[in-house]
Amino acid sequence: EQEDINFDKNLALFYFAYRAFSKTSDELVGKYGITKVHRRILFFVHRFPGLTIKELLIVLDISKQALNRPMQELTELGWIEKKSHETDKRSKKIYLTESGLAIDQQISQAQNDKMKLLFKESGDPLGTNWTKVMTLYAKETGIPLIDQI
Repeated sequence: EQEDINFDKNLALFYFAYRAFSKTSDELVGKYGITKVHRRILFFVHRFPGLTIKELLIVLDISKQALNRPMQELTELGWIEKKSHETDKRSKKIYLTESGLAIDQQISQAQNDKMKLLFKESGDPLGTNWTKVMTLYAKETGIPLIDQI
């Protein structure tokens, strides 16, 4: 008979793991003088270049008002750029500049390195089981971009 899994323990571990995961990013975000919203914009625009503002709002699950200032600041820093949409001139597509890409890569590298180490230590070096669980959670958002990851 299989031993019962302690889901309360797993839930608590999930929260603590996210806290540890975020700490690495937060320290680097502080170094660059940006906020978590700036970081999330850089992260998703890097992984989905050419997102529209509307798509980014859906991905970040924030209001247009909450996005406006960080987008303006990232543009002023020269880390993102907006280009006209090919078919809808009222819409802009968002891309990272070379310097924006470099910042995102520096912040992400520390998290990637840690994740690789922990996957190896767990006996699942490719993170196969973790990826399956995270994919199922992510699909619950209903965001179509998840299938492009």
